Amino acid sequence: MSRGEDDQDCGVGWLRAPWLQRFATTNWFLTVYGLLGTIQAMSNVYWVATLTTFEKRFGIPSRTTGIMLSGNEISQILLSLFLTYYGGQRNRPLWIGWGVALFAVSCYILALPHFMYGPGQTALSLTKEYTENQGVNQSVSEHREKIGLCSEEVEEEDCVSRAGGKHSTLPAILVFLSQFILGIGSTLYVVLGQTYIDDNAKKTKTPMLLGMTISLKPIGHALGFLVGSACLSIYINPSLSPVIDKKDPRWLGAWWLGWLLFGTVMLLFAILMALFPKDIKQDGKEKLDMKTSAMISNNMVLKQDRKPNITEFPAACKRLFRNKLLIANIFSDVAFVLGFSGHIMYLSKYLEVQFNKSPSESSLLIGPMLLVSEVSGLLISGFVISKFKPPPSYLLGWNVVIGFILVFSEIFILLISCKDNGMVGYNQLEKSINFLNDCNKECGCDNLKYSPVCLEEYGMTFYSSCHAGCSGITKENGPMFYHNCTCVPISSNNSFLFETYSGVLKNGPCPFECGNKFGLFITIMFFVHWFGTSGKIGNIIINYRSVEDEDKPFAHGISLLFISMAALVPGPILYGWLIDSTCLVWNKSCGSRGNCWYYDKDQFRYKFNGTAAGISIFGVILDIIVCRLGKNVDLYGEEERSERTKEFKEKYGVESETEGEPLKLVHSPNRES
Repeated sequence: MSRGEDDQDCGVGWLRAPWLQRFATTNWFLTVYGLLGTIQAMSNVYWVATLTTFEKRFGIPSRTTGIMLSGNEISQILLSLFLTYYGGQRNRPLWIGWGVALFAVSCYILALPHFMYGPGQTALSLTKEYTENQGVNQSVSEHREKIGLCSEEVEEEDCVSRAGGKHSTLPAILVFLSQFILGIGSTLYVVLGQTYIDDNAKKTKTPMLLGMTISLKPIGHALGFLVGSACLSIYINPSLSPVIDKKDPRWLGAWWLGWLLFGTVMLLFAILMALFPKDIKQDGKEKLDMKTSAMISNNMVLKQDRKPNITEFPAACKRLFRNKLLIANIFSDVAFVLGFSGHIMYLSKYLEVQFNKSPSESSLLIGPMLLVSEVSGLLISGFVISKFKPPPSYLLGWNVVIGFILVFSEIFILLISCKDNGMVGYNQLEKSINFLNDCNKECGCDNLKYSPVCLEEYGMTFYSSCHAGCSGITKENGPMFYHNCTCVPISSNNSFLFETYSGVLKNGPCPFECGNKFGLFITIMFFVHWFGTSGKIGNIIINYRSVEDEDKPFAHGISLLFISMAALVPGPILYGWLIDSTCLVWNKSCGSRGNCWYYDKDQFRYKFNGTAAGISIFGVILDIIVCRLGKNVDLYGEEERSERTKEFKEKYGVESETEGEPLKLVHSPNRES
């Protein structure tokens, strides 16, 4: 079998069984590629859903999380140009298969910290099994129960025994490593996969085909949040019985469970993807027939068969960086991705802080919203572009409209808030916090961890039962209640005069209801995602049509390079820093600071959404420039098809009958016999 035939057969090496060849079609590639995109999207969103739990488990602040996650983009910055330049001119499905194998490795690395360090001492201490084991010695059990109560005995921090339990550095390094590996795989999957589809389908069908494959990703987003919700509903150690409920901020779900599932599934897809041929046989495909006619007429070697040459790399860079339309469109993407990177990475945290939603509940609510909005936006836009072929000015003008909608939506979201009574000791007007006062200063509360209790009558949350001046505790079927509390304000409007409260305080923070405001927020986010995805396909097509065919993978690589370098690396770090700057109560242990337990909700909302709106304005300006530069671009290959047919007819004596039918050899005066 010749090498050219091998390039169009399913299989790897000598493993090219005849029964495999029925799968060597564009439709089968689209199916596998789309399903793989769904699994990848699930894993990406699963990380978003479980991020706050990971932070709590290992005591990691949000800005450090942003640095950890930058590993994905750093690998794309370092390797995207090389991978897309060389991989784009070789066996793309095989390279994609290796990339997917790296996905799997990344997932397994993310699960490693749990198996290395376990659920943690704090999580274990909040279980029935822990209490029962300690109950073997009654005095120890009584001592454990009294920790956190108002007492003249000061509980000293046991930094010696905890020294071996403070494991935030190595887990952070492992996350960075996993993201670095993931970035390599993502580059190969996205760039080589989309250009492979575009090269093996008619240009008029590309928008619809891309819409179909990309629309499977939102399904993955929804499923990823659902898997995240399911895993976070399970306690971090499934074999133990927790004494707190999922609404308690100290609850830790089984964040590690999903990574084992995703890693295994991706290994299977890596094998499937690697089996596809370098080129798909397309009987009557115009592009290949033209090249075949040219080769017959002039005894030439197909241009695509040339091996990439490093000496041509600088010329390719120069050619693309001088393409004003391409560069303007890329920087528009950079602005919008940077603006919305906070919502991409910290949406679950936003819902937890602003709307009192637990991690599992946040994931369960976000999933269906993303599914309906993004799938419908992608499919409708892909169908409209393929069916009606709107001119470039309409397509690019729509992106400008979308940009304005996104900016105004961010401003409106900034105004949506839920009011609660906050935490006793926090002065919202002066933005100051002081949990100690005359009634609890002798209670020995200095070294206590955040263990909130709720005064349900006033809707007030105390940092701990000790800070509420409680000296008694009772248990009723698991939940703990505190009594004899001397630091309870005399009313919800007066937090400076205290009395001994005759009722009880409940374990956990006070809930607050938002009513219709949460529904309004979800509705706005639905339309934000719908409009955002409706412009995605047009944006991809503009990048592809603004360059030559052989430059498409490289152009996409440059796009990934700039988006990674200028948006996805600084974005999570920027928003992580903004979020941390609004923290009021830190998890402090033995002189070091970990994750945040309690935020200034208003400052969180203002900084988060205000920054997103401000950055997105630059994206709108760049979209206007793109609209002016790209108004005459050939989106659907009509001009190119006409020019190439004319050129081949004059040079080689061929003519095209109708679109989709093979070219005919009319005459060949210079052909050697």
